Amino acid sequence: MKNLPRILFAILAGSIPFMGIADTYTEIEERVVEHELRNGMRFLIFERHEAPLVSMVIAVKAGAVNEVTNKTGIAHFLEHLAFKGTQTIGTKNYRAERKVLKELDAAFKAYHKAEQEGADSEVLETLYAEFKQRQEKASSYIVQGELSEIYDRNGATRFNASTGYDYTTYIITLPSNRFELWCGMESDRMANPVFREFYSERDVILEERRMRTDNSPRGLFFEEYRSVSYKAHPYGQPILGHLSDMENLYRQDVRAFYETYYVPQHMTAAIVGDVNAEEIIPLIDKYFGRIPKRPDPPGLITKEPEQPGVRRVQMHIGRQPRLYMGFSTVPEGHEDELVLDLLASVLGQGRTSRLYRSLVEERKLASSVRAGHTTMLYAGQLGFSGTPIEGVTAAELEEAVLGELAELKENPITEEELDAARARWKVRIYTYLSSNLGMGYMLAQGDQGNTGWQDIFRIPERAEKITPQDLMDAAERYIDPDKRSVGLMEVAND
Repeated sequence: MKNLPRILFAILAGSIPFMGIADTYTEIEERVVEHELRNGMRFLIFERHEAPLVSMVIAVKAGAVNEVTNKTGIAHFLEHLAFKGTQTIGTKNYRAERKVLKELDAAFKAYHKAEQEGADSEVLETLYAEFKQRQEKASSYIVQGELSEIYDRNGATRFNASTGYDYTTYIITLPSNRFELWCGMESDRMANPVFREFYSERDVILEERRMRTDNSPRGLFFEEYRSVSYKAHPYGQPILGHLSDMENLYRQDVRAFYETYYVPQHMTAAIVGDVNAEEIIPLIDKYFGRIPKRPDPPGLITKEPEQPGVRRVQMHIGRQPRLYMGFSTVPEGHEDELVLDLLASVLGQGRTSRLYRSLVEERKLASSVRAGHTTMLYAGQLGFSGTPIEGVTAAELEEAVLGELAELKENPITEEELDAARARWKVRIYTYLSSNLGMGYMLAQGDQGNTGWQDIFRIPERAEKITPQDLMDAAERYIDPDKRSVGLMEVAND
């Protein structure tokens, strides 16, 4: 990757201290302090005293992959509701509020059941009015946004969360002298969440789905492409959920998902920044130790079968054609994972990659083209995407990409290309580790993953042992044109 500062190359080469904290990845790894509570919740602490700030990342091994038929979208919904407070935060009187919430849910179920059974309009109007009256009464007990407001008053930044297929992740950065506040707030959220504002928040999520998927040609198309990429596995379901599922979720469904999957032994908190591990461990024990251990969640049974042929979806939608193409590979932690990562980098990452040079610069068939290897807990995919230039269809770009992949046999990957891919990987790792939040993400999710957090620091050494022939062998094993998933987004018919 060109035009990187000389100091970055020196850092990556190991000739000067990495980020000012260590000479080698091993020394960085050795400075991570592990602490596990009796309830199974794990904490990874990395001291970095350059600024009086500390970032916390909580990774929960619960996501869309854990959802079942009729309940898609529930993991993402729970993430939203986790910001609504607890039995002591966000309420004026929880004892009274709790009673009203039960009445509210009963009123909604009565209305929803009557609507599904086709009750006449007069009955529906009466039931809906009762529901809205209960909703208004429940709202009278709410202290809007109190959780966020407390953090804001104490200097918080990057207070957010995200839901993926395998994990739900909660993040925040605070002044380091507010660490105990975080312990109190987050342990309360984990132990005593109250999923208030349920129906109004569901409306927000439904609007999010309409904006990002249903009314977005590219979003709708990618959802369709993903559904053909995975026939049996939950990875083929949308993280936002299907519209009909979301419309039929109840508060008790979210509560059941939470109690099943938000168990301490499936949570890791990474703490990176200006803290002293010996000083904060007693605080961690005091607050998070009170969360009771619960049974392990059920394991995922469904496995994606070997793909027997080409799966294809083609849509004429929107004004910009788009290609997606993927080949099934391996889950996170497989011995071929890093080889495939580097193969994707050689083929389609950056302006010096093969696909970019050939299809964008030389043949001028595309305005962009990219390759990436995505691995998750249970599966992986070597994917290719691209945007054709005007006058070129997505189908024509597909054939061009397949042609370039076929030429690998006649034009093997060189050591120079592999060196460039390694450099890009080192830059990526450096970018994450140089940020408190970035390191927190890698530690927390890595700890809940298939390989453990320590694997982060072994990647550079393993990458050096990989040869161009390893990449060629991986291409031979995994790039099978007769077993690919294809999405062709062509221009909408006028």
